Amino acid sequence: MRTVYGVNPVLEALRASVAIDRILISEGRTGKAPAEVLRLAREKKIEVSRMPEEELRRISGTDRHQGVAAVLHEEFKYYDIEDLIAIWKEKGNQAFFLILDSIQDPQNLGSLVRTANAAGVHGIIIPKDRASEVTAAVVKAAAGATEHTRIAREVNISRAIERLKEEGVWVAAVEAGCKDTVWSADLDRDLAIVIGSEGMGIRRLVRERCDFCVSIPMAGQVNSLNAAQAGAVALFEALRQRSGSR
Repeated sequence: MRTVYGVNPVLEALRASVAIDRILISEGRTGKAPAEVLRLAREKKIEVSRMPEEELRRISGTDRHQGVAAVLHEEFKYYDIEDLIAIWKEKGNQAFFLILDSIQDPQNLGSLVRTANAAGVHGIIIPKDRASEVTAAVVKAAAGATEHTRIAREVNISRAIERLKEEGVWVAAVEAGCKDTVWSADLDRDLAIVIGSEGMGIRRLVRERCDFCVSIPMAGQVNSLNAAQAGAVALFEALRQRSGSR
């Protein structure tokens, strides 16, 4: 079992029809959001338990639960690279993937999942080792987008890139110092965008598998963005180009 906490993540879990064991709401928690959680839970005949704030904090493992949590029957369902390719081909449009090379901060991972879902990616690929997995903190940071986004957890990111390239997907690394920028590069194609880890960036072997690299121009005093911010800029520039607005 796993626990999801926070109003939006719990609502998205209810809307996504994942297997929920019960809903937990702190005593005295009122308002439109908890009322909607209660309505959906009753509609789906899911048990609702009221409990003291301290007990909800103990079960959720955080004081950021917003008075609401859900206990799910199963662990988070990961996909594999073949699933993502099949999903893309079934939809019949241009490929659009996000590859995260060793993102370790749950907040960054959650933000990137939320952004990728909003941008309409077919799926996200993360490493199985030495990287954040989908935890309750990630679900909270993603505002529940994890329940609607296909995430593949692969042992070898370089091999996953090669598999996408076999299908004709172009792979773009986003990192500082590249001659081309996200504005000048052609992102209107079957595409996978690679974002590196917070400290080390994209690993050398992963970078060597990419077809080209793009940077994000900086006009202020800071010379870099964090992983979540860089991913958002690159994803939405790709979406802009692919929507025919360039």
